[in-house]
Amino acid sequence: MGSNMAREKQHPNLKNSVNTLAIPRPTWQIWGIMGLIIFTIILFLYQDSVFKGYKLNIADVKSQGVIFDHYRTDFEQSYNEYPLWYPYIFCGMPFHASGTYRIRYTLETLYQLIPSFIRSSLNPAFTLNLLLGGIFMLILLRSYGLGYLPALGGALAFILTTKLLGTPHTNRIVTFIHIPLIFYALRQIIETRKWIYIIILGGALGSQIGSYHPQVAYYTLLMIGLYGLYRFVQAIQSKENWQSIGSWVLMVTIGLAIAYFMASIVLMPMREYLPFSIRGGGAGAGSGGGLSADYATAWSFSWMEIGSFFLPAFNGFGGNTYWGDSPFTSYPHYLGMSVIILAVIGFWKNRHHRDFWFWCLLLVFSLLISMGKNLSVLSNLLLNYLPYFNKFREPSMILILFILGIAILAGFGLEAVGRKINSMINDPKWIKVFLRGLIAAGVLALVAVLFKGMLNAIMTGFYQSADQASGRLAQFPDQRQVAMLYQMRFDAFFQDYWLMLIFAAATMGIIWAGLKKMLSENVAMSLLIIILVVDLAIPGSKVIKDMFSPVTQQNMTPIKTPAIDFLQKQPGDFRVFPVDELSTNRYAYYGIASVGGYHAAKMQSYQDMLAGNFLNNFNFLRMTNTHYLVTQKQLQTPILQLIQRAGNENIYALNGALPRAWFVDSVVVQADPEQVLAFMQTPDFDPARMVIVEEDPDYGLSNHAYSGVVKTTKHDPQLYEFETTNESGGMFVLSEAGYAPGWQATVDGQPVEVMQANHFLQAIWVPAGDHKVTFNFHSGTFSTALWLSRILFYGVIFTLIGYVVFTKLKQQKTITA
Repeated sequence: MGSNMAREKQHPNLKNSVNTLAIPRPTWQIWGIMGLIIFTIILFLYQDSVFKGYKLNIADVKSQGVIFDHYRTDFEQSYNEYPLWYPYIFCGMPFHASGTYRIRYTLETLYQLIPSFIRSSLNPAFTLNLLLGGIFMLILLRSYGLGYLPALGGALAFILTTKLLGTPHTNRIVTFIHIPLIFYALRQIIETRKWIYIIILGGALGSQIGSYHPQVAYYTLLMIGLYGLYRFVQAIQSKENWQSIGSWVLMVTIGLAIAYFMASIVLMPMREYLPFSIRGGGAGAGSGGGLSADYATAWSFSWMEIGSFFLPAFNGFGGNTYWGDSPFTSYPHYLGMSVIILAVIGFWKNRHHRDFWFWCLLLVFSLLISMGKNLSVLSNLLLNYLPYFNKFREPSMILILFILGIAILAGFGLEAVGRKINSMINDPKWIKVFLRGLIAAGVLALVAVLFKGMLNAIMTGFYQSADQASGRLAQFPDQRQVAMLYQMRFDAFFQDYWLMLIFAAATMGIIWAGLKKMLSENVAMSLLIIILVVDLAIPGSKVIKDMFSPVTQQNMTPIKTPAIDFLQKQPGDFRVFPVDELSTNRYAYYGIASVGGYHAAKMQSYQDMLAGNFLNNFNFLRMTNTHYLVTQKQLQTPILQLIQRAGNENIYALNGALPRAWFVDSVVVQADPEQVLAFMQTPDFDPARMVIVEEDPDYGLSNHAYSGVVKTTKHDPQLYEFETTNESGGMFVLSEAGYAPGWQATVDGQPVEVMQANHFLQAIWVPAGDHKVTFNFHSGTFSTALWLSRILFYGVIFTLIGYVVFTKLKQQKTITA
């Protein structure tokens, strides 16, 4: 009997796991109850959004989301096609390939089956995604053999962390919640070798990648690789035959292939764009570099911030109170004191579980990578040698895998507690451990009462050191402001210190009472889950509250300034240079093209111009069709003419600004991007008369070409049509950012070569005479990817439905037989 009990502790399974829902119910009812509990908690946390109509009100939504969505909607309605190019910032850039315009064949596509009036009220990007994340975690933990309540506790420990609740980027949330399902399918392939799990793995991973957050998907692939390697080593150690190993390796590979093709609509255009973007470009477009080490590791976790796992406000709670290593943050990485205690129990009691060392690897692996610049030896190694690792910033995002590992261990901890409480024999060691834990919590409480001043002084020392190192004190020239900030930080810290002790004492007290048979197993487990929920919900509700506010759609719309109103009335094609706010996308919302803007994946060729301070070069402004500069400053230079005072802004016209397209009479051939940029900074460069190309076009240029005439007959966001007249052949320059995989040109309907001009623009050769010149943005890669994603998405859905129906019919036949 003793050996049987030992096996149960080491390898829990569905048959012998503790049944923590004592009243017999059909399985679907139990799952329904758990789903309802999870959804009720989520609705409570998001009540302002769901029941009061509050909207997501963060800087990224206003400065990017609303503006890009407005363009997408208008374009689709006006042209009845997919918007693939965005012409209003940086002289144009890919819209879909950059991840800005999202076409989804994912889990969220299924939400469209919900009636729109219900869907719009529920705010599904948060509520439904978190609900499914909880269900996926339940499935994973049940597959490990945990009882229903331990699985529920582990699921809540995953979805209620501030990492998920504090994330305003909905594409990040949806990629997070796929991870438990992906891990479940991966385990089941290795454990059972059933083909249906190939479909689940491929569908789940494809849906995650297709949700447009490649960094989270990349980290998930690292997890898949780590677990595959872990199980491969185990198989070798147990002398499993190569055919058996090869079978699950092949099945996993097929699942990955399904995922890739299902997510083609994201991966293929994005991979095509990568060499041209700042995420993959080097000194020039098309090179194979990546982000600089400083930029890639700016949002690194730090050793000191591990304290926020236990105490939310240890490093501040975001905003001005934050004093960690990152430039800024909106929320702490709080795991929950009750969750940590349960995870420690799960860690201690499951050392013989097959996956124990994988959990340890996952925790260490994700924590070390999250350190980024604070563990530069590892970070530099990965940035330089691990494929695609240098395409992403914010290494602290990998902490989602750390949270997954902690939540799994917390579920196992609840299972172990339930078993101990349910045991007929008291375990004095357990009772002693938790009694000592309660005493330790009491001692820490006494320390807080007696030595609050000393604790304040210690924390103030941390604040001063961190703020001096980061330069944050420059924001507060008045020392009284600094003193107020430090007091605000400590007050939050001290409050959370007490909450930490309360939740730790409550968790250990309930376990102790259960071990002493003062509480039944079900009561103790239920109370522990309630404590866990309250523990996580307090900081979670704070971060949610900061994200939503009772704003109207009008409040979310960028302000239409008098300058914008004036510019909208000006004829012709032109761009504007917003001198005082280069990174604004506000002009784009109103259909005004700008040489500035903001995008996290802009084109590398244009970034080269910004990095070279070309905005201070009037020749650059001339060739970018910049007709107007907007600023509150008084500019004194002959090339600028003040034409309008609009509110508190001055609008200057740039004399000599070039049109959107023109002919030149000379060509400079230079393939070296650095030499091109250097020459463009010299007085010898005149964009009105010359163009720089990478290769000799070998056309007989004539000085008379400069007299050519260009008339714009049609201009849509993805199409230019011109009528040209020139006495002899010449180079035709288009002031639109060049992107070789998309832009195509024809002369009188015949395709012609599009050359990179002046480092980032476009040029073609037009022969003498009268011609019709067309530039059209079209992506064959996009079209192929679109059909692949559609076929694989619906194939996965119908296969899963067919499998469920077939299984049910088979079960019914078995029962009636």
